[in-house]
Amino acid sequence: MANTHSTHLHCWTIVCLLFTSSLPAAGVQIRLVGPGSTQCSGRVEVFHGGTWGTVCDDGWDLNDAQVVCRQMNCGTAVSALSSAHFGRGSGPIWLDDVVCSGNESSLTECQHPGFRSHNCKHDKDAGVMCSDHIRLVGPGSTQCSGRVEVFHGGTWGTVCDDGWDLNDAQVVCRQMNCGTAVSALSSAHFGHGSGPIWLDDVVCSGSESSLTECQHPGFRSHNCKHDKDAGVMCSASQIRLVGPGSTQCSGRVEVFHGGTWGTVCDDGWDLNDAQVVCRQMNCGTAVSALSSAHFGRGSGPIWLDDVVCSGNESSLTECQHPGFRSHNCKHDKDAGVMCSASLPKPSISMNPATEVTWGQSVSITCSISAAFLDGTFSLMASSGSRRNPQTSTSNSATFNIPTVTFENDGSYQCQYQKTISSQTFSSPPSDPVTLHVTVNLHQPSISVMSPSGGLVWVPEGAEVTRGHSFVITCSVNAGYPGGRFTLISDSDNITTTEAAVNNSASFNFSVAEYEHQGNYSCVYEVTGSTRTFTSPQTAAIHIIIRFPLLLLVLPPVAGGLLLFLLVFVVIFLIRRRRSHSGQIGAHVQTQMFEDDDGEEDYINVDEVYTKELNGPAGMGDDDDDDDDDDDDDRDYEEAETDGNCMKSKRACFNVEGSQGEGESGDSSDDEADYENVTQPPSEQYADIYGENENVYANYEFSGHL
Repeated sequence: MANTHSTHLHCWTIVCLLFTSSLPAAGVQIRLVGPGSTQCSGRVEVFHGGTWGTVCDDGWDLNDAQVVCRQMNCGTAVSALSSAHFGRGSGPIWLDDVVCSGNESSLTECQHPGFRSHNCKHDKDAGVMCSDHIRLVGPGSTQCSGRVEVFHGGTWGTVCDDGWDLNDAQVVCRQMNCGTAVSALSSAHFGHGSGPIWLDDVVCSGSESSLTECQHPGFRSHNCKHDKDAGVMCSASQIRLVGPGSTQCSGRVEVFHGGTWGTVCDDGWDLNDAQVVCRQMNCGTAVSALSSAHFGRGSGPIWLDDVVCSGNESSLTECQHPGFRSHNCKHDKDAGVMCSASLPKPSISMNPATEVTWGQSVSITCSISAAFLDGTFSLMASSGSRRNPQTSTSNSATFNIPTVTFENDGSYQCQYQKTISSQTFSSPPSDPVTLHVTVNLHQPSISVMSPSGGLVWVPEGAEVTRGHSFVITCSVNAGYPGGRFTLISDSDNITTTEAAVNNSASFNFSVAEYEHQGNYSCVYEVTGSTRTFTSPQTAAIHIIIRFPLLLLVLPPVAGGLLLFLLVFVVIFLIRRRRSHSGQIGAHVQTQMFEDDDGEEDYINVDEVYTKELNGPAGMGDDDDDDDDDDDDDRDYEEAETDGNCMKSKRACFNVEGSQGEGESGDSSDDEADYENVTQPPSEQYADIYGENENVYANYEFSGHL
């Protein structure tokens, strides 16, 4: 039971160690994997978005590797490996162009263009080799020389120098990838440490892969103080790169000999010599062999001159040379190197400025240290696009953008690449510089029209008849494609937006209503990659919605017509009634006498107008009784009248003499004789029946009284 419990505990311990070994000290998770990998060496992979992905080796150097090693609690960076040294990954490529200062606590804190922003394949996966739980530090220390410290229990501690020898130092130099051991140093040669003393009485055979594999009495088992801290000097530490502008992998070459650092004369100094130095410094491939004290003049002895290397040597002192201190130089001829792991960041500038107006031209210049010639410059935009690389015979290249548009708005970086022996080395990207594209928008114009003809201009504005359609058009004189117009109305604060087509937009109102009345104005907007530009607002145009005029005029007109029609009908009916009454009055039965049988006889009479003619003109009716005819008959004259004729004084009836059959045609003398007189329809005439007395004229009126 106890064994089972111990086994389970042991398994859980292994799982926890494996899990914690892949966790970063801070920031995003990170791990080291791949064929040949160990806990502190392997292909660098980052956990992001729920997936493990790789890092591209563009610009990958020891500073980047140092951050990874610190994050993995694996000591210091021994080597920054490229070209899928630990095999190709299969997931996404999360990072590229990583630039670390070496002091960051997490790889993602370093500069990079963003996750998944890269131009790589998995044949460029980056890797690291860390010192594991060992480091070389202290005053005067280098990457391959210094006070030996071991990481244990979450704390760095020193090693006591009891029994410390070259076999022990050899294991440290191998673990640090610093070549062979040159010296096993004691008595706190690189200063006193301040942490715990972890190891003492270490005994190594020299073949171990890690110092902790050597024999020792156990952690913290010692009888020492920090004045006995052990140190090493490895073969790679026999050389250093220093001077103004130097980096870990570029600078003035100095060699450690006889306990003193001294320079190398540049006589015959070439890339083969520089290649040995770069390999010895674990700095990749030589990019440039520099002369004439490019990194400043040294002050110590000049140890070497006329150095001749094949390029395959593991140390500069293995190359041919006439011997230490054999030279004919001064320090103005001190030699230097520039290794691939130390390609400096290029600089970048814009002309005429970083803010230009749409349509202008701009030039972007990339440059690098004068030590680098015949390289290639690339201009990278934040959008992910790259300008065609330019190979330059100088140390700079200029990229021209003849007509700037919104597509050119954004951040730019330069990168320098140099190819040596079919191998290409890339610099870290330059610091970013941002190009801002601006526009100067003119005030748009506004107009209104009514396709149905319902618009009239008045001093107050545009009058649109209610129910008609009208269109408001906004336009601008601009050379920018796209954009949009916004129609602003003070009626209920209405705003409507339409896309600009050929620099104009139309806002249609299919049926004008009273709520459309108000002031309208336009605004033009153009959106760049990051900003929106707005034009000045147009002067307002006033829209008035009026009641249709036809509806105002139609009721009175219709009422007038109806009244006229009513009057006409009344007049017509009155005249018709009068005409009908005249016909009835013109045919009357009149009783004239009684016959012998006592029956009344009737005659039909027509009404005519008569005038008595036997008297002088102008005599009244009273004179008729004074003049008697011998036979008591009265004669009448019928006459038509015109508009100027005389009025009738007496009405006489035209008598049809129908007294019945068998009656005598003779009447007595005292009876008045009458005749039927027919009135011609259109002629005026007079029939005279009497000659002198009791004669009347019957007049037919032609319509005039």
